[in-house]
Amino acid sequence: MFGIQTGKVKLGNQEIKDSILRIAVITSSYPRYPGDPTAPFVKSICEHLVKLGHDVAVVAPYDPLVDHKETEIVPVKRFRYIWPARFHVMGHARSLEGDLRLRLSAYTMLPFFLIGAFFALFKITAKQKSQAVHAHWVLPNGLVGAFVARLRGIPLIISLHGSDIYVAKGNPFFAAISRWILSQARAVTACSPELKQDAIRLGSPQNTILLPWGADPDLFTPELKTDNLSKHDTGKIIIASAGRLVSKKGFHNLLTAFSMVIQEYPNAQLILSGDGPEREHLELYAVTSGVGANITFTGKVTWYQMPKFLANVEIFVLPSIRDGRGNVDGLPTVLLEAMSSGAAVIASDIGGTSLVISDGENGLLVPPGDVQALAHAILRLITNKEMRVNMGQSARDSVLEKYNWTDIAQRIADLISQSSAN
Repeated sequence: MFGIQTGKVKLGNQEIKDSILRIAVITSSYPRYPGDPTAPFVKSICEHLVKLGHDVAVVAPYDPLVDHKETEIVPVKRFRYIWPARFHVMGHARSLEGDLRLRLSAYTMLPFFLIGAFFALFKITAKQKSQAVHAHWVLPNGLVGAFVARLRGIPLIISLHGSDIYVAKGNPFFAAISRWILSQARAVTACSPELKQDAIRLGSPQNTILLPWGADPDLFTPELKTDNLSKHDTGKIIIASAGRLVSKKGFHNLLTAFSMVIQEYPNAQLILSGDGPEREHLELYAVTSGVGANITFTGKVTWYQMPKFLANVEIFVLPSIRDGRGNVDGLPTVLLEAMSSGAAVIASDIGGTSLVISDGENGLLVPPGDVQALAHAILRLITNKEMRVNMGQSARDSVLEKYNWTDIAQRIADLISQSSAN
């Protein structure tokens, strides 16, 4: 669709030589410590752009949990925007309350964040001699990226993830700002069809492209499976789900469906990985519905632990829904990581899941919120080992062939290259 430009390409008063790009990335969430599960997909994109030979510099906000004990492949400039440190509440899943609304503290800190981000990105683009700005989330990062890109005379590329457009749709002021930001972008990517259409309605360019996310098949691999965790010898089967414990993830529906499953297959075990504001309610619901003994709540699992965790899962379920306020996931990367790990996957047909799952081939799609269909899909895989194994292999093949970070990073590089040439 997009081809890397070769030779020299004019960009304002600059030239791009030999297709090596210098990209400044602005993001409000970026892993803060080894294994941090916050926005690892942004880091994966940046690292794979570097592995493709491009020069990437990341600008992200400071957070009290920042603690890098290892050498980073991609340099990250952490900017402070308020003192003392505990007032850094922007980004890293801190600014949204239950993924539904901006916290009051976020409104208070937003002006300081924008000023700090602007100066940090402005300095980085000068030091790097950046040829493009890549902003993750239209709000708030797209606003900073738009001003800096305009001042530098370089293209702005925006990647949408879902929560940004949700916030914009629910607030006329934010919608107007988003409309202007999107008008400044040379290119926009969206990880679900609905997200793309919402962005176009807000003013995104008509050539906004669908770009599903990926996984690293070398990291998320079935080879990490360990016999002592598989539980095949006891007749048990491991079903798992993972994510932030908030309403739009649909975990309440999963527990309801699972209560139907164990009536027919009492040896089924459900592992729910993650933490969030709904954890206490979900744990209580598991007990009162009589399935508490068959469910394990692991709490937060670090990103470094996820490959081994997913490799030992036989069925992975992503039960996403549209919550009461209309918020919905774009395309959770944990789904692709489970596919890469060789698990048979079941997902709600919502957001971008249909971009990566062909129903009945490399996974099963069910209507969002339909607990009967969800229970039926789980039982279908439990009782058909051949289907389970074949779907798991097909899911991994999909990642190896198409939905991996190397290919995704290449498409982003192609898009930036084309945008720079225009």
